[in-house]
Amino acid sequence: MKLPRYPKYKDSGVKWLGQVPEHWEVIRLKYVASMKGRLGWQGLRSDEYTEEGPFLVTSEHFTNDRVDWNRCFHVSEDRYAIAPEIQLRPDDVLMMKDGAAMGKLAYVDHLPGPACLNSHLLLFRPLDGRFENRFLYYVLGGPDFNGYMIRERTGTTFFGISQERIASFPFAIPPRSEQERILRFIDVETSRIDALIIQQQRLISLLKEKRQTSISHAVTKGLNPKAVMKPSGVKWLGEVPAHWEVYRLTSLYREIIEAGNGELPILSVSIHSGVSDRQLDDEEMDRKVNRSEDAGKYKKVLPGDLVYNMMRAWQGGFGTVTVPGQISPAYVVARPKREISSRFVELLLRTPQAIEEIRCHSYGVTDFRLRLYWDKFKIIRVALPPKEEQEKILARIEKMNQKFDELTEASNSSIATLQERRASLISAAVTGQIDVRNYPPAEAPAVCQ
Repeated sequence: MKLPRYPKYKDSGVKWLGQVPEHWEVIRLKYVASMKGRLGWQGLRSDEYTEEGPFLVTSEHFTNDRVDWNRCFHVSEDRYAIAPEIQLRPDDVLMMKDGAAMGKLAYVDHLPGPACLNSHLLLFRPLDGRFENRFLYYVLGGPDFNGYMIRERTGTTFFGISQERIASFPFAIPPRSEQERILRFIDVETSRIDALIIQQQRLISLLKEKRQTSISHAVTKGLNPKAVMKPSGVKWLGEVPAHWEVYRLTSLYREIIEAGNGELPILSVSIHSGVSDRQLDDEEMDRKVNRSEDAGKYKKVLPGDLVYNMMRAWQGGFGTVTVPGQISPAYVVARPKREISSRFVELLLRTPQAIEEIRCHSYGVTDFRLRLYWDKFKIIRVALPPKEEQEKILARIEKMNQKFDELTEASNSSIATLQERRASLISAAVTGQIDVRNYPPAEAPAVCQ
């Protein structure tokens, strides 16, 4: 889609703003919008939250630039009434003004009931009828304001920006009628792009399901569709190829508890990717982990060991060790007693039907308290092909994974391109870099949910 530029531009008088359409007005934010925030002394503590009552919004409740009302806190009517100027209305624009989330935005597209802000948030409203607040929402979400925030912020580890500096932000604003046309253009074009993004996201979900189904079938039924089958005698496995053998895990593995040492790398175990092949930096970890300075508290592991997290086994928290190292004492280390592939067993224990079996063998009153102890793990029964066949199945799975990875990466790349296109169109429209006044008034297509 090729859109024209405006016939005439003028110098905005602001170096980084550059040229703007000749009839647009360059103005500072404080002259067109009010800013309100809860004063520090009015901020609400967690012990003041209630089970019901008016909603209390924090930046933690921003999801996809909207307020996720289902996650919001509640406050009493008395605390809600203390600051009427920050009681929310539809079309309000909310922004985090400090901390790691500084500049994070949300647009109030609807109100399920009375709601107000907690501290660290600002509320923007237009001062007069010449201004669409949703237009401001897009301006504040663009690169010009983001760059301004970075230049004007203060602090070294905890960043912030004063309301005075935000109020001094200069931008170009078109007439109200033109704002409405720009917003219509944004609605139609972003709906089209969002529909394409949803298609790619669905494809990724289907690829994930197909990958899991393919792996589960390979490690429970083998690769030969014509293989003679037999009852395994194990409910969660059902039928297996006739030449596969059924074992209790205690006949395949023994538990190993061997202290680590300072010379070995500390390996990480993820429920998504298994055991790392090196010591990961904090930035590479799935979650924050506090590592002990005492290496003797870790457990030594060797290549071929199968390890699992007692508290996350029911989520598929298994991994196969590929390099000598040490792991957290929270993990159980199982060392093979015979020639088998722990990688094959790992994939088998990650299947949905195996996870349900593991859940049945775990102790705990709720999911997040379930623990799989060794005495229960070792009695679980599995069916395995001969070692050579295990390796062939793993090789086929590796090829399948490569293909799924390529397709998933292609979809992720398409999503990133579409998101960049979306942001670029919005920015160009609200800064006057494209002229959408004669944009066809087509209706936005429906986006399937």
